[in-house]
Amino acid sequence: MNNVAEIIDASFSKEGSRRRRGRPIAIDDGRLWGARDHLVWLFETTWPDVGRRLPWIKKPADVLEVLHVWQSENNCYNQHYIAKCLLRSSSTPATPKWLTVTRNRLGELNEAVRSAEEVRRKCRESLETAQRALRPELSDGEKLIVEDLISGRDQKLADAEAEYGRMSSKQRQTEELLRDGEASFARGEFIRFCKSNRYRLTPLNIANALAGLPYVGWRQSAKRCKKQPCAGANGGSMQIFETVRRIVESGTRRSDLIKHTEQWLRARGNAKSFGVSELQKDWFYLRWALKTVLEANPRVATRDLPFAIAKEYWQRKTQPSSLNTLFAEEERIVV
Repeated sequence: MNNVAEIIDASFSKEGSRRRRGRPIAIDDGRLWGARDHLVWLFETTWPDVGRRLPWIKKPADVLEVLHVWQSENNCYNQHYIAKCLLRSSSTPATPKWLTVTRNRLGELNEAVRSAEEVRRKCRESLETAQRALRPELSDGEKLIVEDLISGRDQKLADAEAEYGRMSSKQRQTEELLRDGEASFARGEFIRFCKSNRYRLTPLNIANALAGLPYVGWRQSAKRCKKQPCAGANGGSMQIFETVRRIVESGTRRSDLIKHTEQWLRARGNAKSFGVSELQKDWFYLRWALKTVLEANPRVATRDLPFAIAKEYWQRKTQPSSLNTLFAEEERIVV
């Protein structure tokens, strides 16, 4: 027996000696880049709502306010684990060390719950076996023996159920505590990134910084994500926003913006740009978006015009009436 133990100990020692030295990786590259790619899509899709508010993020409540558009029940924006983390209503101040210790503790509890579940399963099977053994043809003495076994095994099952319930309760409490700590850490890192002024606040840069949350800080996340290009960056939504921004910035007078926009789009001819061609095709929706924003009360600040126009444009385009669809076909800018 001692020899067996020595062999097992020796095998573990060899495995330990072959492990990589240094700090273990908190999140692997595949998961990191996958999270980044999803966040790029998420930020680009909601950029008209989210983008203009980012420079004013100063405290955790600001993060919740800026990202409130992700909470809609009509989309899947709030289903990703990072989005859930940033949007969590409750939080507990946490340091990276505390998060690591709590994750390790949760891992131990997860294993304890699995072990308790296995013990509970075996106790239930043992009790069922004893219950099946209690047959009418048994003698009175045999029945007493079996009934004693049933009583003992029933108590063992009750004890196993209680232990499973106790460990499950600890597991749930620790998991909730960890999620609160991760929410606090993630929002804190988001704030630090926005205030750092080291990167332009673009969907790709933000996604690079947030992809590692809540396992690594924004600096490490951004550094690692920059090594891997993001094929989905600058998608259709962002190209349309950038086109609107260019049009607004090229105008000289706010009162002539609608006329200037139409002239700008017509001057581009058969543009290869997706943003230009889409807005030429959807001139009806863009025209009404411009009119609505320019006539808004209170007045929309000039710096916010691209965001407000793009938001209004998408709302009108994604929820058109049958009549508006007909008008949109008639008003296309054909060059």
